[in-house]
Amino acid sequence: MDFWSRPGLLALVLNILGAGAVGWSLLRTHAADRPAWVLALALFAVASWLARSVLTFVGWRRAALVMCLLSAVTGAFVAPATDGIAIVPAAVAVVYLVGDPTWPLPLGGAVAAVSAALVAVGALPFGSPVAAVLGEMAGIVLAGFAGLSRRQFRLTEQQGALLRERDLAMREEAARVAIARDLHDVLAHSLGGLVIQLDAVDALLEAGDAASARERVVAARGLAADGLAEARRAVAALRDPDGAATTEVTAADFRATLDDLVAAHRTLGGVAALHESGSPRPLDSAQATALQRALQEALSNARKHAPGAPVDAALDWQDERVLLTVSSPLVPPVVASHGAALATSGGGHGLEGMRERFSALPLGGSVAATADGGRFTVTAEARLA
Repeated sequence: MDFWSRPGLLALVLNILGAGAVGWSLLRTHAADRPAWVLALALFAVASWLARSVLTFVGWRRAALVMCLLSAVTGAFVAPATDGIAIVPAAVAVVYLVGDPTWPLPLGGAVAAVSAALVAVGALPFGSPVAAVLGEMAGIVLAGFAGLSRRQFRLTEQQGALLRERDLAMREEAARVAIARDLHDVLAHSLGGLVIQLDAVDALLEAGDAASARERVVAARGLAADGLAEARRAVAALRDPDGAATTEVTAADFRATLDDLVAAHRTLGGVAALHESGSPRPLDSAQATALQRALQEALSNARKHAPGAPVDAALDWQDERVLLTVSSPLVPPVVASHGAALATSGGGHGLEGMRERFSALPLGGSVAATADGGRFTVTAEARLA
């Protein structure tokens, strides 16, 4: 990912003002006894500084790098002859190179070292005081440290941007998974039930039992309406996940929801019983929805893979958790082939979605599926404390 961005207009204006001030100072303080080439090189360093600022602003980075190197070299060389004024473009160049993470740090360090050496070389022809030369060299060193500080700040900003981008990607992925999970839960239950009802309607119409067929159509309409309502609730929960998770569901309402699922399973031709033990207590919306979806998915799987076989469901309230266990017989493939169209309609994402939903609960949870003793058992655990 490219984090480099062009400097703003304010930075360009400040560089122009700074270059203008330094250029004016050079013209004002130039003595007649100094060689003209000293002033020319000093003004060239200022012009290179100005050109680098403009080129960086328009995005011509390679040309800006050339101008930056020229301003550093020429400014440092004539700094002693200009009473230290020309050290400013050289120091600005060092800050620019060291402080920009897109340029290699060794490049900035090398330019700083060469600039400091050129200050000493440039002082030789003019016999500049040692203290003044050391001060100008110290200016280059300080510019290097300022560039390092600037570089560290920018790297910190880049890391923060990366973390925010990754967090956004994770949120988007979590939202996508949640949408896929809710779509699967709603569609597997409602559309799977509609397939069963419509198959029954077709068989009843062939047998001439219009009254029973009409009852099945009415039941199918009710199932479709329930599926639409569930889809709307799922969308509402996705729009406001925090608000939905903090809503409390009473034990009576939760049990009524499970009873409705069992009743719908019986309406679709299944056999099921729900037993409850322990002391029921209120649940938050996320826990109640996870347990509800687990029972719904288990009943849907039973209808697909073991149509007509009895399903035993148990809800066990314990001190720190609630367990939902749903068990159904393992039906041989020959028997299950009578409902082959429905049995092969799923994508195998039901258990995966259950595990994702329970693992995302605020207090945690888990889902286990086992096949033992001729029965397939799904155990869902939601921790309460």
